Amino acid sequence: MSGIDESVEKMTQAHLRNVQQLAVFYTGHEDIYAINIAKIKAFIITEEVDITDTPTSTDIIEGIATIRGEPVTLVNLDRWLGYKKLPLDNYKLIIFCEFNHKQVGFLVKNMVNIVEKTTAELIHTEEQNSKVTYTTYVNVDKTDRLCTVFNAEQLLSDIGWTDIKPSDLDRYVTRPVNNTKKILVAEDSAVARQVMTEFLRKAKANFEVVANGGILLDRLKEMDPQTVGLVITDIEMPGTDGYQVAQAIKENQDLRHIPVIVNSSMTTEAVKGKMANIGVDDFVGKTDIPALYSSVVKYIGYGDDN
Repeated sequence: MSGIDESVEKMTQAHLRNVQQLAVFYTGHEDIYAINIAKIKAFIITEEVDITDTPTSTDIIEGIATIRGEPVTLVNLDRWLGYKKLPLDNYKLIIFCEFNHKQVGFLVKNMVNIVEKTTAELIHTEEQNSKVTYTTYVNVDKTDRLCTVFNAEQLLSDIGWTDIKPSDLDRYVTRPVNNTKKILVAEDSAVARQVMTEFLRKAKANFEVVANGGILLDRLKEMDPQTVGLVITDIEMPGTDGYQVAQAIKENQDLRHIPVIVNSSMTTEAVKGKMANIGVDDFVGKTDIPALYSSVVKYIGYGDDN
Protein backbone atom coordinates (compact mmCIF):
# COMPACT_ATOMS: atom_id res chain seq x y z
CA MET A 1 0.00 0.00 0.00
CA SER A 2 2.92 2.39 0.56
CA GLY A 3 3.44 2.83 -3.19
CA ILE A 4 -0.20 3.78 -3.71
CA ASP A 5 -0.13 6.24 -0.83
CA GLU A 6 3.05 7.74 -2.28
CA SER A 7 1.26 8.27 -5.60
CA VAL A 8 -1.53 10.11 -3.79
CA GLU A 9 0.91 12.36 -1.97
CA LYS A 10 2.98 13.24 -5.04
CA MET A 11 0.00 13.98 -7.31
CA THR A 12 1.66 14.07 -10.72
CA GLN A 13 0.96 16.93 -13.11
CA ALA A 14 -1.45 14.73 -15.07
CA HIS A 15 -3.76 17.63 -15.92
CA LEU A 16 -1.06 19.20 -18.08
CA ARG A 17 -1.24 16.14 -20.33
CA ASN A 18 -5.06 16.13 -20.39
CA VAL A 19 -5.28 12.84 -18.51
CA GLN A 20 -6.98 11.76 -15.31
CA GLN A 21 -5.45 9.43 -12.77
CA LEU A 22 -7.98 6.91 -11.53
CA ALA A 23 -7.78 4.67 -8.48
CA VAL A 24 -9.41 1.44 -9.68
CA PHE A 25 -10.94 -0.92 -7.12
CA TYR A 26 -13.24 -3.90 -6.63
CA THR A 27 -16.59 -3.43 -4.94
CA GLY A 28 -17.76 -6.14 -2.56
CA HIS A 29 -19.60 -7.76 -5.46
CA GLU A 30 -16.47 -7.85 -7.65
CA ASP A 31 -17.50 -5.02 -9.97
CA ILE A 32 -14.73 -2.70 -11.10
CA TYR A 33 -15.17 0.97 -10.19
CA ALA A 34 -12.86 3.96 -9.96
CA ILE A 35 -12.46 7.40 -8.44
CA ASN A 36 -10.25 10.33 -9.44
CA ILE A 37 -7.10 10.11 -7.34
CA ALA A 38 -7.19 13.87 -6.73
CA LYS A 39 -10.13 13.27 -4.38
CA ILE A 40 -8.25 10.75 -2.23
CA LYS A 41 -6.36 11.52 0.97
CA ALA A 42 -5.25 7.97 1.79
CA PHE A 43 -6.01 4.26 1.57
CA ILE A 44 -6.78 2.72 4.96
CA ILE A 45 -6.92 -0.99 5.82
CA THR A 46 -10.37 -1.51 7.32
CA GLU A 47 -9.34 -3.80 10.16
CA GLU A 48 -6.87 -1.19 11.42
CA VAL A 49 -9.56 1.34 12.38
CA ASP A 50 -12.39 1.35 14.92
CA ILE A 51 -15.85 1.58 13.35
CA THR A 52 -18.85 2.72 15.36
CA ASP A 53 -22.35 1.89 14.16
CA THR A 54 -24.48 5.04 14.32
CA PRO A 55 -28.22 5.49 13.71
CA THR A 56 -28.89 7.14 10.35
CA SER A 57 -31.83 7.65 8.03
CA THR A 58 -30.14 5.60 5.30
CA ASP A 59 -28.41 2.23 5.19
CA ILE A 60 -25.89 3.68 2.74
CA ILE A 61 -24.02 4.89 5.82
CA GLU A 62 -22.09 2.05 7.44
CA GLY A 63 -21.01 4.01 10.50
CA ILE A 64 -18.26 6.28 11.73
CA ALA A 65 -14.57 5.37 11.62
CA THR A 66 -11.80 7.09 13.54
CA ILE A 67 -9.09 7.87 10.99
CA ARG A 68 -6.02 9.91 11.91
CA GLY A 69 -7.76 10.91 15.11
CA GLU A 70 -10.87 12.30 13.40
CA PRO A 71 -14.39 10.89 12.89
CA VAL A 72 -15.04 9.95 9.26
CA THR A 73 -18.41 8.93 7.78
CA LEU A 74 -18.21 5.52 6.09
CA VAL A 75 -20.27 4.89 2.95
CA ASN A 76 -21.11 1.42 1.71
CA LEU A 77 -20.79 1.75 -2.06
CA ASP A 78 -22.46 -1.60 -2.71
CA ARG A 79 -25.62 -0.45 -0.98
CA TRP A 80 -25.64 2.91 -2.76
CA LEU A 81 -25.22 1.15 -6.10
CA GLY A 82 -28.28 -0.97 -5.35
CA TYR A 83 -26.59 -4.20 -4.34
CA LYS A 84 -26.89 -6.21 -1.16
CA LYS A 85 -24.75 -5.01 1.72
CA LEU A 86 -22.16 -7.66 2.63
CA PRO A 87 -20.66 -8.39 6.08
CA LEU A 88 -18.06 -5.81 7.05
CA ASP A 89 -15.12 -8.22 6.76
CA ASN A 90 -15.71 -8.40 2.99
CA TYR A 91 -14.49 -4.82 2.70
CA LYS A 92 -10.74 -4.88 3.18
CA LEU A 93 -10.08 -1.27 2.30
CA ILE A 94 -11.36 2.25 3.01
CA ILE A 95 -10.75 4.89 0.36
CA PHE A 96 -10.43 8.00 2.53
CA CYS A 97 -11.51 11.15 0.66
CA GLU A 98 -12.31 14.80 1.21
CA PHE A 99 -15.28 16.47 -0.48
CA ASN A 100 -16.34 20.04 0.20
CA HIS A 101 -14.13 20.08 3.31
CA LYS A 102 -15.97 17.02 4.65
CA GLN A 103 -14.24 13.71 5.17
CA VAL A 104 -15.76 10.45 3.95
CA GLY A 105 -14.55 6.88 3.56
CA PHE A 106 -15.76 4.44 0.89
CA LEU A 107 -15.78 0.77 1.82
CA VAL A 108 -14.41 -1.38 -1.02
CA LYS A 109 -13.13 -4.91 -1.35
CA ASN A 110 -9.63 -4.10 -2.56
CA MET A 111 -7.52 -2.01 -4.92
CA VAL A 112 -6.84 -3.05 -8.50
CA ASN A 113 -4.43 -0.37 -9.69
CA ILE A 114 -3.89 3.30 -10.42
CA VAL A 115 -4.27 4.08 -14.13
CA GLU A 116 -4.08 7.12 -16.36
CA LYS A 117 -6.81 7.78 -18.90
CA THR A 118 -7.01 10.52 -21.48
CA THR A 119 -10.29 12.38 -21.62
CA ALA A 120 -10.91 10.71 -24.99
CA GLU A 121 -10.89 7.33 -23.22
CA LEU A 122 -13.56 8.41 -20.72
CA ILE A 123 -17.13 8.07 -21.94
CA HIS A 124 -19.44 10.52 -20.18
CA THR A 125 -22.59 8.62 -19.20
CA GLU A 126 -24.27 10.69 -16.48
CA GLU A 127 -27.24 11.30 -18.76
CA GLN A 128 -27.99 7.55 -18.81
CA ASN A 129 -27.28 6.86 -15.13
CA SER A 130 -26.97 9.62 -12.54
CA LYS A 131 -24.72 7.42 -10.38
CA VAL A 132 -22.13 7.14 -13.15
CA THR A 133 -19.81 9.91 -14.35
CA TYR A 134 -17.71 8.00 -16.86
CA THR A 135 -17.10 4.51 -18.13
CA THR A 136 -13.83 3.28 -19.56
CA TYR A 137 -11.83 0.08 -19.94
CA VAL A 138 -8.91 -1.02 -17.74
CA ASN A 139 -6.60 -3.99 -18.07
CA VAL A 140 -7.07 -6.51 -15.25
CA ASP A 141 -5.13 -9.79 -15.42
CA LYS A 142 -4.40 -9.18 -19.12
CA THR A 143 -8.10 -8.70 -19.91
CA ASP A 144 -9.87 -5.41 -20.70
CA ARG A 145 -12.66 -4.93 -18.15
CA LEU A 146 -15.37 -2.28 -18.08
CA CYS A 147 -14.68 0.22 -15.32
CA THR A 148 -17.19 2.71 -13.95
CA VAL A 149 -16.19 6.05 -12.42
CA PHE A 150 -18.95 6.63 -9.89
CA ASN A 151 -20.61 10.02 -9.53
CA ALA A 152 -19.50 11.33 -6.16
CA GLU A 153 -21.67 14.44 -6.54
CA GLN A 154 -24.80 12.28 -6.80
CA LEU A 155 -23.72 10.14 -3.85
CA LEU A 156 -23.17 13.19 -1.64
CA SER A 157 -26.59 14.49 -2.65
CA ASP A 158 -28.18 11.14 -1.84
CA ILE A 159 -26.80 11.19 1.70
CA GLY A 160 -27.93 14.80 2.18
CA TRP A 161 -24.57 16.55 2.05
CA THR A 162 -25.33 18.82 -0.91
CA ASP A 163 -29.01 19.60 -0.53
CA ILE A 164 -29.65 23.33 -0.92
CA LYS A 165 -33.00 24.57 0.33
CA PRO A 166 -34.64 27.87 -0.67
CA SER A 167 -34.21 28.99 2.94
CA ASP A 168 -30.44 28.51 2.58
CA LEU A 169 -30.38 30.87 -0.40
CA ASP A 170 -32.55 33.39 1.44
CA ARG A 171 -30.19 33.30 4.40
CA TYR A 172 -26.93 33.76 2.51
CA VAL A 173 -27.79 35.66 -0.68
CA THR A 174 -28.76 38.95 0.91
CA ARG A 175 -28.37 41.32 -2.07
CA PRO A 176 -28.31 41.03 -5.86
CA VAL A 177 -24.88 40.90 -7.49
CA ASN A 178 -23.67 43.10 -10.33
CA ASN A 179 -25.33 41.93 -13.55
CA THR A 180 -23.73 44.35 -16.00
CA LYS A 181 -21.22 41.68 -16.99
CA LYS A 182 -21.75 37.99 -17.62
CA ILE A 183 -20.70 35.13 -15.35
CA LEU A 184 -19.69 32.02 -17.32
CA VAL A 185 -19.89 28.70 -15.46
CA ALA A 186 -18.53 25.28 -16.50
CA GLU A 187 -20.00 22.33 -14.59
CA ASP A 188 -20.57 18.78 -15.86
CA SER A 189 -22.54 17.41 -12.88
CA ALA A 190 -26.31 17.80 -13.26
CA VAL A 191 -26.71 17.99 -9.47
CA ALA A 192 -24.15 20.77 -9.17
CA ARG A 193 -25.50 22.63 -12.23
CA GLN A 194 -28.91 22.79 -10.58
CA VAL A 195 -27.44 24.19 -7.36
CA MET A 196 -25.37 26.76 -9.26
CA THR A 197 -28.34 27.84 -11.40
CA GLU A 198 -30.58 28.30 -8.34
CA PHE A 199 -27.87 30.31 -6.60
CA LEU A 200 -27.20 32.63 -9.54
CA ARG A 201 -30.91 33.18 -10.18
CA LYS A 202 -31.39 34.10 -6.55
CA ALA A 203 -28.44 36.52 -6.86
CA LYS A 204 -30.08 38.03 -9.99
CA ALA A 205 -26.85 37.51 -11.91
CA ASN A 206 -26.32 37.70 -15.65
CA PHE A 207 -25.03 34.17 -16.19
CA GLU A 208 -24.65 31.19 -18.49
CA VAL A 209 -23.98 27.63 -17.30
CA VAL A 210 -22.38 25.13 -19.72
CA ALA A 211 -21.63 21.43 -19.36
CA ASN A 212 -17.84 21.39 -19.73
CA GLY A 213 -14.71 23.47 -20.07
CA GLY A 214 -14.45 23.15 -23.84
CA ILE A 215 -17.85 24.77 -24.33
CA LEU A 216 -16.90 27.58 -21.94
CA LEU A 217 -13.69 28.34 -23.83
CA ASP A 218 -15.60 28.30 -27.12
CA ARG A 219 -18.07 30.81 -25.69
CA LEU A 220 -15.20 33.06 -24.61
CA LYS A 221 -13.92 33.07 -28.20
CA GLU A 222 -17.35 34.24 -29.39
CA MET A 223 -17.70 37.02 -26.82
CA ASP A 224 -16.04 40.36 -26.21
CA PRO A 225 -13.79 39.56 -23.21
CA GLN A 226 -14.67 42.91 -21.68
CA THR A 227 -18.30 41.78 -21.29
CA VAL A 228 -17.28 38.81 -19.11
CA GLY A 229 -16.99 39.63 -15.44
CA LEU A 230 -16.21 36.23 -13.98
CA VAL A 231 -15.55 32.57 -14.80
CA ILE A 232 -16.56 29.80 -12.39
CA THR A 233 -15.29 26.34 -13.23
CA ASP A 234 -15.43 22.82 -11.88
CA ILE A 235 -12.22 20.76 -12.14
CA GLU A 236 -13.21 17.23 -13.15
CA MET A 237 -14.99 17.52 -16.51
CA PRO A 238 -14.95 15.63 -19.84
CA GLY A 239 -12.99 17.03 -22.76
CA THR A 240 -11.43 20.13 -21.26
CA ASP A 241 -11.13 20.09 -17.47
CA GLY A 242 -10.93 22.94 -14.99
CA TYR A 243 -7.14 22.98 -14.87
CA GLN A 244 -7.05 23.59 -18.60
CA VAL A 245 -9.81 26.20 -18.46
CA ALA A 246 -7.94 28.18 -15.82
CA GLN A 247 -4.63 27.84 -17.64
CA ALA A 248 -6.11 28.89 -21.00
CA ILE A 249 -7.55 32.05 -19.42
CA LYS A 250 -4.55 33.00 -17.29
CA GLU A 251 -2.05 32.49 -20.13
CA ASN A 252 -4.06 34.55 -22.64
CA GLN A 253 -3.23 38.25 -22.62
CA ASP A 254 -6.77 39.16 -23.73
CA LEU A 255 -8.46 37.00 -21.07
CA ARG A 256 -6.22 37.03 -18.01
CA HIS A 257 -8.05 40.02 -16.52
CA ILE A 258 -11.13 37.79 -16.02
CA PRO A 259 -11.25 36.45 -12.44
CA VAL A 260 -11.47 32.66 -12.23
CA ILE A 261 -13.16 30.93 -9.29
CA VAL A 262 -12.69 27.19 -8.99
CA ASN A 263 -15.84 25.55 -7.58
CA SER A 264 -15.01 21.95 -6.83
CA SER A 265 -15.70 19.15 -4.37
CA MET A 266 -11.99 18.27 -4.61
CA THR A 267 -10.85 20.44 -1.69
CA THR A 268 -7.57 18.78 -0.72
CA GLU A 269 -4.50 20.97 -0.27
CA ALA A 270 -2.79 19.26 -3.22
CA VAL A 271 -5.59 20.31 -5.57
CA LYS A 272 -5.69 23.85 -4.18
CA GLY A 273 -1.93 24.11 -4.62
CA LYS A 274 -2.16 23.13 -8.30
CA MET A 275 -4.82 25.74 -8.93
CA ALA A 276 -2.84 28.42 -7.08
CA ASN A 277 0.17 27.70 -9.29
CA ILE A 278 -1.98 28.21 -12.38
CA GLY A 279 -3.08 31.57 -10.98
CA VAL A 280 -6.76 31.15 -10.18
CA ASP A 281 -8.27 33.92 -8.12
CA ASP A 282 -10.28 31.87 -5.62
CA PHE A 283 -11.17 28.29 -4.66
CA VAL A 284 -14.60 27.44 -3.24
CA GLY A 285 -15.89 24.05 -2.15
CA LYS A 286 -18.84 22.90 -4.22
CA THR A 287 -22.28 23.82 -2.79
CA ASP A 288 -20.66 26.09 -0.17
CA ILE A 289 -23.16 28.87 -0.86
CA PRO A 290 -21.88 31.42 1.72
CA ALA A 291 -18.31 31.17 0.41
CA LEU A 292 -19.43 31.22 -3.22
CA TYR A 293 -21.61 34.29 -2.68
CA SER A 294 -18.78 36.13 -0.90
CA SER A 295 -16.36 35.26 -3.69
CA VAL A 296 -18.71 36.36 -6.48
CA VAL A 297 -19.38 39.68 -4.72
CA LYS A 298 -15.63 40.14 -4.20
CA TYR A 299 -14.94 39.97 -7.93
CA ILE A 300 -17.99 41.57 -9.54
CA GLY A 301 -19.57 43.55 -6.71
CA TYR A 302 -23.18 44.19 -5.75
CA GLY A 303 -25.92 45.21 -8.13
CA ASP A 304 -29.00 47.37 -7.89
CA ASP A 305 -31.31 46.31 -5.05
CA ASN A 306 -34.36 47.44 -7.02
